[in-house]
Amino acid sequence: MTGPQAAARRGAGTPAHGLMFPTAFANPSDPETFSHLFSRLAKKTGLGHWHPHELRHSSASLMLAQGTPLHAVSEVLGHASIAITKNVYGHLLEGHRRAATSSALLGKQPPVAPRVAPKDAEDTG
Repeated sequence: MTGPQAAARRGAGTPAHGLMFPTAFANPSDPETFSHLFSRLAKKTGLGHWHPHELRHSSASLMLAQGTPLHAVSEVLGHASIAITKNVYGHLLEGHRRAATSSALLGKQPPVAPRVAPKDAEDTG
């Protein structure tokens, strides 16, 4: 780890654990504390009731809905085998890709090719 946080850790004599969400003293965060904080922040921003694990599930669902190969999703999630990924997310591979991505959070999907010419331009075709 580099940067000001790493320098502060070295100065405090605490080991850098390579943690994503350490405490102010560079110790591992309590998972329950982090989960509650995350949930409070999600509610405060108007996203509703979310837990960190739901982000993991949502990202896996979106990757599969966009056609990411199952073995790649399995690798990103860190599953021990592709069978675990298929057991949990296999239902998304059976024609439910559009339903998995339709969400108020995602909003309207952009068109595949944006209109280049202005609306009042002459049609030369």
